[in-house]
Amino acid sequence: MKVFYAAISIMLLLCLYFVAFSPENTDFVADADEDVEAELKALIIENLRATRTEDLDAMLDTLHSESPNYLQIEKIANTLFKTYDLNYDLLLFRYIGQDGEYAIARFKFSTEQVAGPEFNDNILDTIHVFREENGMWKIWSQAILEIDFN
Repeated sequence: MKVFYAAISIMLLLCLYFVAFSPENTDFVADADEDVEAELKALIIENLRATRTEDLDAMLDTLHSESPNYLQIEKIANTLFKTYDLNYDLLLFRYIGQDGEYAIARFKFSTEQVAGPEFNDNILDTIHVFREENGMWKIWSQAILEIDFN
């Protein structure tokens, strides 16, 4: 009897595997991943544009309103915008994947001083976590992997 149930279980698992990884389903997943990747990249580009132009409202609009870092980022951005004029350029964007309500991407960007007191130009290599809010991806949190000071 145990052998019978084991055989049934294996057959069910194989059926689920072939259904989940059939060409039709992988095309759907690939298309969905490409859509998410494009949305996340556009969000990062908008975040850098808003930060570069010191548009606090637009920059904050790229952040998830319930992010644990939201208020801290708002304070830092206010101080940064009052003190420096900086330029930001996207150097690398790599979509990593999605897990439930979160998506992850790695990106590098440079920060160069245009005006203001002493500042160390740098390149940040980061991992960003995104979360949907009202049907749109927003930045949830980030981790700095490496800082290269020029």
